[in-house]
Amino acid sequence: MPPKAVVKENLSEQIYRSLRLSLMDGEYRPGERLTISTVAEQYGTSITPVREAIFRLVSEQALEVKAATSVIVPDPTSRDLREIVSIRKDLEGMAAFRVGQIATSAMIDELEAQNATFIKAAASNPREAAQANRDFHFLILRFAEMPYVEAICENMWTLMGPFLRTFHEVVPVRRLTGDNHLHFRFIAALKAGDPQAARAAMQDDIAWSDELITRQEEMRAKPDPRSVPA
Repeated sequence: MPPKAVVKENLSEQIYRSLRLSLMDGEYRPGERLTISTVAEQYGTSITPVREAIFRLVSEQALEVKAATSVIVPDPTSRDLREIVSIRKDLEGMAAFRVGQIATSAMIDELEAQNATFIKAAASNPREAAQANRDFHFLILRFAEMPYVEAICENMWTLMGPFLRTFHEVVPVRRLTGDNHLHFRFIAALKAGDPQAARAAMQDDIAWSDELITRQEEMRAKPDPRSVPA
């Protein structure tokens, strides 16, 4: 992999933002191990700015330290995930309602184009689908012009991004690409000038992840066959 391009000025900040975006986009999986030296090699820089960036993400609970030079991507508990989902439903629902009040035809066109990108990616590439889905949601946040809401949602996506990558891998393609996907319902609400329906569609879309959270709970509740006496 060629080194990722960064300039000399404020390397730590740039690496922090790049890693944070990678987490939001699901480029890392829950439980994945990273080493500071490997990340430094990827960015073509020294260890010091990478360490600073990583420990900033650790302070935000987006990464966990496991050794002096090793960190892992957290694997949140079901309770943690449900708390994040609840926060997202409230705040992104608020943003969706606001966009429902102010949406222009240009905004709707841009959302339709981004959703088309998501649907195309969902048919064949879970990684690209996760990124396109994130872009759709953050387009709504940008249109809402609620910077504090957007900042909190960024933090939630940083924590949940790796899980959402898994979501796009296990949900059947027909459900992700169908005409009844909730992104379409949200856009239809904008066209109808119905902010209440826009908020409901967004909240239902976010709540969809509860299916995978419940499945995760069930899998973790099963006894490990290796621990059962013969």
